[in-house]
Amino acid sequence: MKIVVIGGGSTYTPELIEGFFDIWDKLDSLEIVLVDINENRLNIIYDFLKRMIKRNGAHIDLYKSTSLDEVLDNTDFVINQIRVGGNKARLLDEIIPLEFGVLGQETTGPGGFANALRTIPVVYDMAKKVERFSPKAWFINFTNPSGIITEMLLNYTNIKAVGLCNVPINFQKYFADLAGTSLEDIFLDYFGLNHLSFVRKVYVKGEDKTKELFGKLREKLSEEERKVIDYLDLFPNYYLRYYFFREERVEELKQKPKRAEEVMKVEEHLLELYQDPSLDTKPIELNKRGGALYSKAAVNLISNLYGLEEGFQIINVKNEGSIIDLPKDSVVEIPVYIQKDRLHKYYIGELPLEVKGLIQAVKTYERLTIEAAMEGSYKKALLALAQHPLVSSLSLAEKILNKLIEVNRDLFPKLI
Repeated sequence: MKIVVIGGGSTYTPELIEGFFDIWDKLDSLEIVLVDINENRLNIIYDFLKRMIKRNGAHIDLYKSTSLDEVLDNTDFVINQIRVGGNKARLLDEIIPLEFGVLGQETTGPGGFANALRTIPVVYDMAKKVERFSPKAWFINFTNPSGIITEMLLNYTNIKAVGLCNVPINFQKYFADLAGTSLEDIFLDYFGLNHLSFVRKVYVKGEDKTKELFGKLREKLSEEERKVIDYLDLFPNYYLRYYFFREERVEELKQKPKRAEEVMKVEEHLLELYQDPSLDTKPIELNKRGGALYSKAAVNLISNLYGLEEGFQIINVKNEGSIIDLPKDSVVEIPVYIQKDRLHKYYIGELPLEVKGLIQAVKTYERLTIEAAMEGSYKKALLALAQHPLVSSLSLAEKILNKLIEVNRDLFPKLI
């Protein structure tokens, strides 16, 4: 098995690599290539991972490169975990919308919109290289906003792409802990879009335990979260709080330190730790970076797609009728039973009326955003932002968009 990790210089990468310690001995050979345009960070991560691999006695051949073109031949999996513009651009995503009284966040609202516009052209160019040099490879997208990027990949390129997020596996872990069982015993009737999803039912070893577990869950939740469960009879993705409690979250984000600033400090400290020649295990400080269970989600997905095992995983895939209220060629986040190259999608049917409008509005925003980036259309970018439920105003969208263009001048596609 050969895996290419784009954005291999990320401080996340040790979390990812740790997962491969569980499967290397099931393979004839395992080769992992780290690719990054930041050579200094790449070298730091590479040296640290070599020590981790040695300590674990794993037979993993690790390589590094600053050129994607040179390493793609005969690749089985490409993992994309880049952040275009880095955390400096993320900080602007958080700050600028707040100037207009709108949520500032890296994947939701105008911040996620700016992130998508920066990222779509870069990932598209990468995907075309994968098409050329390794057309049979699976492209696993972890880069945010994951659903939007994955939809672009599936509708504008010919590669085999799936989108991955660590939120669903953390949901599974949460319910497994509540039920006092293992993660593998949990199946979630789960539907929606990336960062806009709901759990409808929870099955433990095939038995519906929704009522019992939702009851236990209520005791651990905040008053806001309990309201959502009581009103909808659904368990919401963490990111739904930005929609259902918009005003409260805007005020909260105005007052609290920006997440991008916190992450930059954490990353600076992690890079210092990684350079310690005596460090050969994942430091506890990495937990502050986020991405819990990323490695398990990624390795489970790769194991299923490669045929080492089979099973359900909640991923971002082309809808194709699973949710009948959304376009067939749109990307949704749902359970999929994976048998190597065969993806059997869980049938959701109609969306509950209580959340249908919100999901459809955000999907319309996502599709317009993709078209805006691919066509270089100012008009579609404006309409995308105005369509988003957290903006819902053409005049406000115009002000925010013009400001975002100004501060992202070197990173946005040219919008005409």
